[in-house]
Amino acid sequence: GMNAPLALERGELQWVVQRYLLVKLVILAAAVAGFWLPFGRGLAEENFVYREPDPVSLADRFTPFDGQWYVQIAEAGYQVQPRYADQSNLNFFPLYPALMAVISPIAGGTRNAGLAVSYLAGFAAAVLLYLLARCDFPALVAQRTVWYWLIFPTAVVLSAVYSEALFLALAIGALLAGRSRRFGLAALLGVLAALTRSVGVFLFFPLVVQYAAAVGWRLPGWLRAMAIYLVIPAATLAYLAYVAAVSGELGAYREIVANGWKVRLTWPGAALFDWSGRELFGYRNGLLDWFFGVAFLLLLLPVSRRLPLPYAAYALAFTLLPLSLDTTMSLTRYLLVSWPHFLFLAQLPLLRSSAWHWPLTASLLGMLVSFTLRFTTWSWIG
Repeated sequence: GMNAPLALERGELQWVVQRYLLVKLVILAAAVAGFWLPFGRGLAEENFVYREPDPVSLADRFTPFDGQWYVQIAEAGYQVQPRYADQSNLNFFPLYPALMAVISPIAGGTRNAGLAVSYLAGFAAAVLLYLLARCDFPALVAQRTVWYWLIFPTAVVLSAVYSEALFLALAIGALLAGRSRRFGLAALLGVLAALTRSVGVFLFFPLVVQYAAAVGWRLPGWLRAMAIYLVIPAATLAYLAYVAAVSGELGAYREIVANGWKVRLTWPGAALFDWSGRELFGYRNGLLDWFFGVAFLLLLLPVSRRLPLPYAAYALAFTLLPLSLDTTMSLTRYLLVSWPHFLFLAQLPLLRSSAWHWPLTASLLGMLVSFTLRFTTWSWIG
């Protein structure tokens, strides 16, 4: 492949900026339209974990579900005692709420700080994804990769007080750094990603594969790669150790997830076999979650045949991991993180023709609008 271009040409940057802002405007327009819909029918329960939201506040509409937890952690810190039902805020990793707390004074409040981080990190992720795709593919493929990712139905969370935007900027940044042989920077970004989301630890695998590929697959290369990138699982273990220390129980994190969120690990894809009685947007059993789960799973084989090996390793990790939970809850949101799937779609000769590209664009945008209407009225989408 070509060497990594570490700067965008002006026209390319302009393209990313325009598409990014266009999608943000679509999402905001949908959220404003949502003011005419009933608000707060979250999970058929009083799902206000922290503060009652103000239904006329646009910012509050982008802070449902996990957003409330992040605002609460940023303002009041971690607490061992469950705050809501059996759910403890220690479930949420610290980097995103820490950044919110730090920039809250200049952003005019915690919630706005969370939105600012998501908007900026989401833009960084779009630019970095473009650059990474551009290393191995022509400009059109890079553009379409970013485009399909931006309009994926759950991409509304990139405009919300959720940690996906920050995570993706760090994860894609780590792979781009590794691609240009800046392994120290890649390790640092990997550590930050691991402190952002529990799945961040799995960045270890694509980064090690990428290093080994760069130095020619010999054993010393593999060992060096593991030595460099061991800081990533170390960061995850450090947070789990903190949770264990404040909870006074060694396996505390797993218990918090299992008891509070009723989620356990099983074998990949097991939850997909339970397809009876699914509602379209169901909480633990959504039909759309099932559909995207099956689609992303089936695409894994062609993805690993068509894309560079490190990206295939990334797609495997970040698809099989959410599919290894015993429920499809939030699955469509978790799959947004698997950007190699979007790169795979973008490089398909079929989708280079308008006859396929525009219908795909229309259906993804249509779903993004409907997901945004539900999400910003605090109805469940994940």
